[in-house]
Parts: sequence; structure tokens; C-alpha cells
Amino acid sequence: MANKDKVFKVYEIIAEWFDEHRSRELFEKPYLDTIIKYLAPKATILDLGCGMGEPIAQYFIAQGFEVTGVDGSEKLIALAQQRLPSAKFLVGDMRKIQFGQKFDCIIAWHSFFHLSADDQRKMFPIFVSHLNLGGILAFTSGPSAGEVWSMNGGQNLYHASLDLDEYQTLLAQHGFDLLFHALQDSECGDATIWIAYLKN
Repeated sequence: MANKDKVFKVYEIIAEWFDEHRSRELFEKPYLDTIIKYLAPKATILDLGCGMGEPIAQYFIAQGFEVTGVDGSEKLIALAQQRLPSAKFLVGDMRKIQFGQKFDCIIAWHSFFHLSADDQRKMFPIFVSHLNLGGILAFTSGPSAGEVWSMNGGQNLYHASLDLDEYQTLLAQHGFDLLFHALQDSECGDATIWIAYLKN
């Protein structure tokens, strides 16, 4: 189906709708605060699939962290640059990043699950290559293996997930220890959440 491999093109179409409808209530805050507990002051954070930077990048910036955001939608990045000028926001595909820089934390919140199952598997070496040892990785996934399409702003958005056991295996294979996992948290939009740190 169209744009299965380039979901960011759909976000480019629905950018204004997404900006209007994306909740700023920060129901993710308990998990963001969990991440922050493991970070030093002024730590560097790479936000993959950052959208317009609100509310997640915005929250990290307000806590004094150095944020770099990446998103495939030029319109959403333009909004982020305008509203959050103290951070760095770049148009790009998370599957192709090559920063030549390591970060203290990588977060892919409600963005990682827009990749196909195989592309998700391929992201783990990319995570490792961009994380300092002891760095934190946080992402959201689906609750079980499969593919789902959902209507957003009149456009069909693609989502995919691996089996939960496979995420645990991939984390372990790439040197991560799982710190926290939540399955379909009803107080966080039914998100399935993973927080891990890079030990070796």
C-alpha cells in the first residue's frame, strides 16, 4: 500500500491536522521522568521522529537537556525550529542517520512503530552506533507482532510491531539491559513502552 515505507510523506500531508490534534497534555511524563533519572544534567538527547517537537522534545528542553530532533516531514520540522529555537531540528530518515556523534539518550516515541518489521530490526545497530555507553534507549511498539493501518487526518498511516520476545532478544543481542517495560498502558494512550540502557 502507498507510503508503507515512507510514512513521513503521510505526515507531510497531514502536518497541520497533526499539529492541531496531537495532545500536549504530556501523559507521557512519568516515562520521560523515568528516562531523566538515568541522565546527567545537560545530557544530549536524539529524538527520532520528533514531529513538531511538542510535547516531548519541548519537555526535555525545559529540563535543560541538549536536544537534536529528526523527522522526515519538512513541515513538522519547520514548526519545531520556529517554536523551539534552542534545539537542533533536522529533516531526515531515522533509517539513514549518520551523525558521527554519540548521544546520551535516543528516544523514538510513536515513530519507531511506523517502520516495517525488518526496518525495525535494522535500527538496533543504528541505535548502538549513536549511543554512548550507559546511554538510554526509549521507544514505543505495538503489543504483538503484526501490521496495522489507521486513519489519521483523512490519511491511512502504517504501523508495525515485532513480537515482544523479539524486542527483548534484539535489545540483549545489541548490548542493552532492559530497565523498564510497560504493555499497553491505558494512562499513556495504550502505548507499549521500552526503556533500556547500553551496557557494552
